[in-house]
Amino acid sequence: MEDDLDLIQAFIEESAELAESFEQGLLDLEQTPGDPEVLNRIFRAAHTIKGNSGMLGFTDVMHFTHTLEDVLDRMRKGRLQVTREGMTLLLRSLDMLKLKLQALVRPEETPPDAAQLIAELGRYAEEGSRAISPPVGEPRVSPTATTVPEALTAISAPPRQGANGDRGETPPAGPAPGPAPLEVAETERPRLGEILVQQQVVSPEQLAEALKKQKRVGEILLEQHAVAPEQIARALEIQAAAAPKGDTASIRVQTEKVDRLVNLVGEMVITQSMLGQVASRFTLDQLPRLTEAVAAMERHSRELQERVMAVRMQPIKTVFGRFSRLVRDLAQSLGKEIRLDVSGEETELDKTVIDRIGDPLTHLVRNCVDHGIEAPEVRRQQGKPDQGVVRLHAFHQGGNIFIEVEDDGKGLDRDRIQRKGVENGLVREGESLADEQIYALIFRAGFSTAEIVTDVSGRGVGMDVVQRNITALGGQVAIASVRGAGTKFTIKLPLTLAILDGLSVQIGQETYIIPLVNITESIRPRPGQVQTIVGEGEVVNLRGRVLPILRLYEVLGVTPRVVDPTESLLVIVENGREQVAFLVDELVGQHQVVIKSLESNYQRVEGVSGATILGDGRVALILDVPGLVRMASDSRMMRAA
Repeated sequence: MEDDLDLIQAFIEESAELAESFEQGLLDLEQTPGDPEVLNRIFRAAHTIKGNSGMLGFTDVMHFTHTLEDVLDRMRKGRLQVTREGMTLLLRSLDMLKLKLQALVRPEETPPDAAQLIAELGRYAEEGSRAISPPVGEPRVSPTATTVPEALTAISAPPRQGANGDRGETPPAGPAPGPAPLEVAETERPRLGEILVQQQVVSPEQLAEALKKQKRVGEILLEQHAVAPEQIARALEIQAAAAPKGDTASIRVQTEKVDRLVNLVGEMVITQSMLGQVASRFTLDQLPRLTEAVAAMERHSRELQERVMAVRMQPIKTVFGRFSRLVRDLAQSLGKEIRLDVSGEETELDKTVIDRIGDPLTHLVRNCVDHGIEAPEVRRQQGKPDQGVVRLHAFHQGGNIFIEVEDDGKGLDRDRIQRKGVENGLVREGESLADEQIYALIFRAGFSTAEIVTDVSGRGVGMDVVQRNITALGGQVAIASVRGAGTKFTIKLPLTLAILDGLSVQIGQETYIIPLVNITESIRPRPGQVQTIVGEGEVVNLRGRVLPILRLYEVLGVTPRVVDPTESLLVIVENGREQVAFLVDELVGQHQVVIKSLESNYQRVEGVSGATILGDGRVALILDVPGLVRMASDSRMMRAA
């Protein structure tokens, strides 16, 4: 039984990857119609899903995929033209396939009936074939030879299985008799409507008409004239595209990485044996040998940590791959021409980060498409090409990963954002702020400069979610924009959420960890270097720059040993381009710590991102630098008000 579950899980994971390849192939085919290499890639993906689902007994998935395979086979053989409408239909069909795959792991969810979509595929295949003359020597099939399109009747009989286990080629055209309903097991029987069509009892059009009377929510709304059919169709497409893919607990690992782990474990076993032997007969003259063995074990432990973390690293292309479809559909609905350029897809990132970075990136890409890129006629007037460009780029730098989302649109209107900030009480009238501080206002909850609320954006929700999610990952997001030339969002993320390099600081009797990635320097201020400014509070003059001071003992509620900044230390931290000085008693040291979730084990604490266990067994809290910087900024705003 357990082996069967593992097999099904492997099928779901492989099918999800094949569906992504299928989708990207369709988008590529739309740009290069008739490309045989792309057509073959798409066909192979559909053929593999069909064969695997048939082998495991998932007949509903197999029959539907077989219909898609038939349409693709016609395209491969030049009997069906590749059109934009056809690609839209195939993308809708792919969404349906994804829903059917999701239903396999969520039995409580019944996938929508695909009969009407199958009928549309059949009509597309038949009408498209009529427009193309058959190759020389190939007889033309009369469209009146059967009342049911080939793409629909093909689902009545599964493809033949060859001796080698291959599912074979697409069956020949023409109606194939469906199995007698009473002789087919309930789990293997297609839906009633499909059986009736297969047996030529009703036509696909009659079935489509009958489906409207099943009294589902969509049909009820249509009968009440509450919505238009086009709206229902669009809502179903959005639902299919936005449906969660289902989290998988497994990771595909290269054999080379596993081999390295096995070799390293072998070395650790040898070192452990050496330690045990020395400890059992320890004398002072064996101290050098003991020291050597302990140092070797420490090296092996550090390497083991790195190897294990490498196993969790996955290429970011698994996230980037979903945006081609998103940009295409949004651009089409908004009447814009937009191309997506992607680079750095092979950049590796911890799987936990990859699983959680998708939503923030989706918001940013949607924002670029809706707010950033202008309409073709506007771009033409500005001397720009009709087609706008959204770029996604990922790269490693300094132990972090950077993801850039950039467009060549109209850029951010600094003055308009500042006026809106004044209206919302986020900025004081006449206050002089840097561009980065003004642009950062768009991440405030409810903040929006859009005059018109669209289906995509404009309600002031989304961008605050972006910052909140990225901050939760221990990352930062910065904005750079040039009016009329475009906007770039730069996300800085740690490579992993499991381990971080931190600086231990002492405040009173407590030890806290500040992530090293946020620290720029630490100083002991001289007398006169710390001042109090009206409206700003306590600040330190650091080489001509005035930085606010945040007394951590006040925020964390602990009793410090000293309160005079000239007798304490200031740790300068940054969040994006904003810097703050944290007042601490002393620095303990720099080391790596294993992050433990505080929220899952206790509750969420403002200004704290997690906890760790120190070498002496005590628990130390890991400080949330962006959250503390934000708290300091809000405090200054309240004092100024």
